[in-house]
Amino acid sequence: MEYGVSGKRLPDYALIILLAVISFGAYFNSLQGEFLIDDYQAILHDPRAHGLKAFFKEGFSLSLGNPGLWDLSHALIWHFSAENPFYYHLWNVLLHVLCTACLFLLCQALFSDKALSFLSGVIFALHPIHTEAVSWISGGHYIFSGLFFLLSFIFYIKSARAYLYLILVAVFFGLCALSGNSAVSLPALFLAYEVFFRPKGEDKTFRVRILLLVCLVLIAIIFLSFFFIQRNMLTRSIFYFRGPAYIIVVTKAFLYYLKILYLPLARGLYHPFAYDTMQTGRITPAFFVSLGALALIILTFFKSLRKSKPLAFAIALFFTAYLPYSNIIPVCNIISERYMYLPSAGFSIAIAFLFLKAWGLINKSVYRLRLLRALAIAAITLYLGSYAAITLKHNYDYRNLVRYWQTNIENFPRGYMAYNNLAGTFYEMGNKQQAITYCWVTLMINPAQPHVWYNLGNVYRDSSQYDLSRMCYQEAVKTDASFTPAHKALGELNKVNRKKDKR
Repeated sequence: MEYGVSGKRLPDYALIILLAVISFGAYFNSLQGEFLIDDYQAILHDPRAHGLKAFFKEGFSLSLGNPGLWDLSHALIWHFSAENPFYYHLWNVLLHVLCTACLFLLCQALFSDKALSFLSGVIFALHPIHTEAVSWISGGHYIFSGLFFLLSFIFYIKSARAYLYLILVAVFFGLCALSGNSAVSLPALFLAYEVFFRPKGEDKTFRVRILLLVCLVLIAIIFLSFFFIQRNMLTRSIFYFRGPAYIIVVTKAFLYYLKILYLPLARGLYHPFAYDTMQTGRITPAFFVSLGALALIILTFFKSLRKSKPLAFAIALFFTAYLPYSNIIPVCNIISERYMYLPSAGFSIAIAFLFLKAWGLINKSVYRLRLLRALAIAAITLYLGSYAAITLKHNYDYRNLVRYWQTNIENFPRGYMAYNNLAGTFYEMGNKQQAITYCWVTLMINPAQPHVWYNLGNVYRDSSQYDLSRMCYQEAVKTDASFTPAHKALGELNKVNRKKDKR
């Protein structure tokens, strides 16, 4: 593919080194971050994470969809560095560097276009949507599973040449499945590649490859049936979008993800979109815009298959990577930036392709060629520079717990769940009064939150304020009669009262 990019071409290894420098530099300031939220439970308070001996002794297990290998990597880091967060952050950044290199190699294997491969890698390396996965230690397993996802697909592209590549496909698929949820959609990408992108020609492994693909599809179906449906049973207890309203939310969430992928201006664990229950579950213009965007992207995919295959592949990669987090089967948060780590690879390829396509058209022009080139270079420089600046700023927001939640509140004042988690942070720090204050702030904004009433009841119970604790548990049950934790807590309080009465 010719884009009119002139000059001496650098070898692949030089471009990969340059991408490594760019991706590492974008997250260098995240290395000074502390442990945050889930890091305490997953690392500091989990005996399995305290060295390799403890990991295997305390109940070693690997199961599909659970980040067992990720936990093992943390145990390995603890073995050499104990509880120093620097090395856990370094591990995340190095994984991001490897994923960036893999995206370059993937594009090269597909299109043999260094300009497209390098620019896709730069956009991916700098994208601010990745800060939750990279700068937050516990978010790193999305990078970890994403690395195996990309490696498995790279070898699948090469698998027509030799059986060894098929073995590597299966190995990295297995590693991906033992690291996270993204493996469930990997066979769908294999299938899309076979149908739409596999070049015709000599094929030494066709029968064995198709047999492997059938096996992987069956594994994905089993994975989907057991893990996702089981997870769905749990997730429904915390989602408040039921029935038709839930379909509306999922559809509108797709448009919201497109928006924050292109304009990732503000970071936050809790985006108000998913918690503005009165508005998000309604049919609004955003619902129809999202349907229109979905239809347009699907149409673009089929239109691009002949003359713009990089764009078609970018769309296929985005959708297959997005599928496990789309909540068609509700298994995760409605909106989380870390879910976009792998789908953003497709987004990066699409943006790189569109820019290079525009660059090619500019070079065909005979009118004000120098001015148009200067404007194009200024545009891509501004685009990449703004991404780099936003990423560096977001990294700083992950320095410590209080700043983490406070910036979430500053960015999304209506994302009231951040107040609840700031309450949890103060509770973990031993400041129960601040925990109570922020729980009440959350409930003042939206009282229909049984889990917040439950958390507040726990704080009151731990402070020996049993009457207030009972009142909070009762409010949780009034809000959601099926909220089991509150029922159990009330039962425990009743047992305590009966024992007191007997005395």
